[in-house]
Amino acid sequence: MTSLVDKIVAVHESLERARLPHAFGGALALAWCTERARGTIDIDLNVFVDVAAVGDVLAALPEPITWTDADVTLLERDGQARIWWRPTPVDVFLDTTEFHREAANRCRRERFGGTEVPFLGCGDLAVFKAFFNRTKDWADLEEMASAGSLDIDRTVGVLVRYLGPTDERIDRLQRLT
Repeated sequence: MTSLVDKIVAVHESLERARLPHAFGGALALAWCTERARGTIDIDLNVFVDVAAVGDVLAALPEPITWTDADVTLLERDGQARIWWRPTPVDVFLDTTEFHREAANRCRRERFGGTEVPFLGCGDLAVFKAFFNRTKDWADLEEMASAGSLDIDRTVGVLVRYLGPTDERIDRLQRLT
């Protein structure tokens, strides 16, 4: 069986060969922001291309990764879908806003699995976690705040821009200080 680290490196190398800008997010990026690893079973993959390029993205992925026509429709419509490298979920996120496109310029490369791999920057990871608004995301944001890697003012600014000033996530984020 292929390890999670091997899968991440294989995805990275495949996208590099296809010259598709990308970065890993989720718990993988969080480890660089908190200097603490959190267990994960999935791969959060940001590919910094428009949803119109979904065919190019899927064609570039390693062969064991599978998807359905419904997944393609979700990627084209919503810019995100869960596909599979059994038994590992691969959550793919494509550009749907200017924020996504700008995040590509703020990635950090870290040594991982014997190679340099791109990860979301801490500020962008915080925004995505606030957008998702799940219990585990708020726990991760608290960890980032404790580690000093959460820029609350910047994150609030992005949330206000996309969600409006009255969204409840803004108040919740400000309470993390």
